Amino acid sequence: MTSNFGKGAKLRRSSIVACTLMFCASLSAWALAPRNPMAALNKNIRLETAIPVSFGDWHLDSGGVQSVVNPQQKGLLDALYSQTLTRTYVNALGQRIMLSIAYGEMQSGDIELHRPEVCYVAQGFSLETVGESSIKLEERESPFPIQRLIAQTNSRHEPISYWMRVGDYVVASGNDQRLARLMHGFKGWIPDGILFRVSSISDDNEAAYHLQERFVVDLLTTVDTNTRGFLIGPVSPEEVGSKR
Repeated sequence: MTSNFGKGAKLRRSSIVACTLMFCASLSAWALAPRNPMAALNKNIRLETAIPVSFGDWHLDSGGVQSVVNPQQKGLLDALYSQTLTRTYVNALGQRIMLSIAYGEMQSGDIELHRPEVCYVAQGFSLETVGESSIKLEERESPFPIQRLIAQTNSRHEPISYWMRVGDYVVASGNDQRLARLMHGFKGWIPDGILFRVSSISDDNEAAYHLQERFVVDLLTTVDTNTRGFLIGPVSPEEVGSKR
């Protein structure tokens, strides 16, 4: 028969093992938790000055004929984003593009970029998902992904193109957004994030998307290298390494 002393010793040993395992698990979680904010790499970029008011055939439309839909209501904007920029541009033909950029310094926990699928519906639009596409720049080997939508009210038909940059990666879907956060977390980084959206009021979806792509290419080829990287991430895996 096992004595009470033996049982007690065995119980104490089990408790010590359990406590040791719990301590090790806690230590591992602490060690693996991301701590390095990527926002520190972009602290000198201010959207208001980094994005030019005129470039190529485009200039700022001071008339304000078309209103840009805000990414969220002000209270939520302040909680999610450290910088936002909304402008309307017009070209020589009178064609207009509405631009909205929202920048969040931290993409972790419940703090993340809110996609247009959320904010447009919240403001009374019906929304149709057209699907994913891509934009190619001459100086980059690979195109980057964008998402296309159509927002509709009784009086407004608005084709939309957008992408998100989460840390080093450009993504166009919620699943890829979460995956990018996870990949940075494994490396010890807390990613920052950009939501870049362009749209126009047009009943011709194909022409609207073509115009939006032209606007984006004109803008990205005009801004300096740092701003371009801020908007669509680094050029290559080698540049990712050089930033660290």
